[in-house]
Amino acid sequence: MTSNNQPSGVDPDLDRRAGTLERGLAILEMLSAGGPVAANEIIEELGLSRSATYRILGLLRQRGYLDWDGSADRIQLGEQVVKLGMAALASFDPFVAAQAYLRDLSSELSEAALMAVRDGTQMVYIAHEDVTDNLIAVRRLLGVRRPLHATSLGKAYLAALPIDEADAVVDQLSLVSLTPTTITDRARLRAELDEARVRGYAVDNGENEPDVMCFGAAIRDDHGRPVCAISVAGPRDRIAEKRDVIPVRVTEVALSVSRRLGFHAAPDTVPFRR
Repeated sequence: MTSNNQPSGVDPDLDRRAGTLERGLAILEMLSAGGPVAANEIIEELGLSRSATYRILGLLRQRGYLDWDGSADRIQLGEQVVKLGMAALASFDPFVAAQAYLRDLSSELSEAALMAVRDGTQMVYIAHEDVTDNLIAVRRLLGVRRPLHATSLGKAYLAALPIDEADAVVDQLSLVSLTPTTITDRARLRAELDEARVRGYAVDNGENEPDVMCFGAAIRDDHGRPVCAISVAGPRDRIAEKRDVIPVRVTEVALSVSRRLGFHAAPDTVPFRR
């Protein structure tokens, strides 16, 4: 016979365990956003009762997910969380993941999406996804090399480096003019990198190929260093019409992949030249 208060087919024990799991995950997410916290902070932030909080904390400590001596003052993530994080990083290939995102970007924005890695003073294209049927599009660039200063990919990569390191790289560049709009002045290039740091993306306005425009953003590792860069590119007039959408989506995708690599930075901590 089924209780009048319990729907048929629902396991109350399973429901209780799911609730405990949800609260436990909420605690772990709270701890992952900062340093050690006190039990009272967890109670206040998550709206849990004191008894439920201590019960879940005890379970998480028992499983190794918390480093906690039982006092109410200092609760932090345990070694099991570190093991999970390392396993996730080891099994995650940013280039494979980013390429899947590129296909989605190309489909969503109806333009070509690209990825490149740095090799010295050049960027090397390692992915080019174009699932559109545009009659006018960016030519295939797999394996092609382009100087750092003349592409949104290169400028996005440079902007993601520590400023002193980026400045040193800029000093080494031969600022060759590829088109009438290519930046050939080091001071102007540094100023543009500063703007890219604040915006989160870089722009190539016909600097690599005439009449081609692209927006690029860097993918960063857990130390905040650039691993590669991605961009969306196409004819300048057509891309300019989408400039309110493309930079947003490119930076969102780059940040999503970066976070999978362990990157975490608050929006107000973007470095800039003082």
